[in-house]
Amino acid sequence: MPTETAFKYLNEVRFMTMSNWSVGAILSDKVLYKDGFKLEPIGNLIIRNREKEILEDDKAYKQVTIKLYGKGVIQRSDELILGKDIGTKNQFRISEGQFIMSKIDARNGAFGIVPAELEGAITTQDFLSYNINTEKILPEFFNLITGTKHFAELCQKASSGTTGRQRVDEKAFLGFRIPVPHLDIQKKIFERYDSAIKRAEALEEDSINQHHQLITWVKSKLGINQTNINRKKGFNIINFKNLKRWDTDFLFGTESQLHSKYDLIEYGQIFKALRNGISARNYSNEGVRFIRVSDVKFNSLDDKDLRYINKYDESDLLKKSTLLITRKGTVGQAFFLKEENQLTASSEIFIISIDESLIMGDYLAELNSFDFIQKQYEEKYTGTIMPSLSQQRLKEVRIPLPPMSVQREIVAEIHKLKSKINSLKEQKSALLIDASKQFESAIFNID
Repeated sequence: MPTETAFKYLNEVRFMTMSNWSVGAILSDKVLYKDGFKLEPIGNLIIRNREKEILEDDKAYKQVTIKLYGKGVIQRSDELILGKDIGTKNQFRISEGQFIMSKIDARNGAFGIVPAELEGAITTQDFLSYNINTEKILPEFFNLITGTKHFAELCQKASSGTTGRQRVDEKAFLGFRIPVPHLDIQKKIFERYDSAIKRAEALEEDSINQHHQLITWVKSKLGINQTNINRKKGFNIINFKNLKRWDTDFLFGTESQLHSKYDLIEYGQIFKALRNGISARNYSNEGVRFIRVSDVKFNSLDDKDLRYINKYDESDLLKKSTLLITRKGTVGQAFFLKEENQLTASSEIFIISIDESLIMGDYLAELNSFDFIQKQYEEKYTGTIMPSLSQQRLKEVRIPLPPMSVQREIVAEIHKLKSKINSLKEQKSALLIDASKQFESAIFNID
């Protein structure tokens, strides 16, 4: 029966099958899954893990976090944490292959299977972990079902009701019934899904290899070589006027020196004009587009979240052949605007007019994404939480300056390979979407 007709008729529900008192939960549970599969309460498929761990001060532990929307179970931080630095001493030990969920974020799809690298990790009581009855359901199949948006909707219903609770009610969760085909059918459904995922992963690996080839080719074409000079360690006296940053990486780390078979030229020598954008104004539904730092990617603009302003001066509008470089937050993202358009830019972005008789705007913007340019930004900006770059320090960044013919060749090759990489990424995304749709179509009443 289609979902949209479920609420038009009188329904009878056996009391023993009710997972909670929500009308939405009762009715949606009747129509969500396709006919033909045996429905089993989750409580029949998993058993609560109650292996307790009393933390010791001098012992190191792995902690756990669960990404939202079925994105996986991972270690909370790269470093192990000593027991003395963990406030809650009574915790639970988890094992590889267990199903784990967050009480707080279960309504947002915070489920997953514990990976091998988290064997023996610890969790608080805000995480519920379970051993899976593999005689009834495959862990991979169970993980797929519980990772879908449809299942997350059930969990939202389990944590809804008159009290508006945010935490999932474990009893209600265990009372949900899910389709449990024969193990052979589960295996076939999962293998079809897994095959698509592996093809997507192969595309991702191909795109990464293409990107590495691009970097290697450009560096070879320019004859790029970087050497690192270790700054003097131990007790040092530094003149205050020479301090650019306060962090130890700057004071005692390494300083890179860039070499190329072509002349290295400072940005200040190729900039004709340099200014900051305008301060953020009240956004509007119309007017001219306001470009923020988050909009500027490597020689592209992100159009996912457009903002507009209608109070500006004509001088605030960007002209064609303008280079944009982010100066605050994500420092060093660049975009070259070829055509004049109705655009303005944030005060956290540099607006630059370049000498196009010396350098191509696309060449300069494209090379900004390479490590030998990004490394210079890292050495020149100030601040660690919110990095910031001054106009003067930006002018000191150096870039190889080959003849125009070589610049055009490099830009053409970059665009060709970037197009191929983007195509691979689009194919990967399409495969992932199709894999999820196929799985959900086999299980859920969504056709």
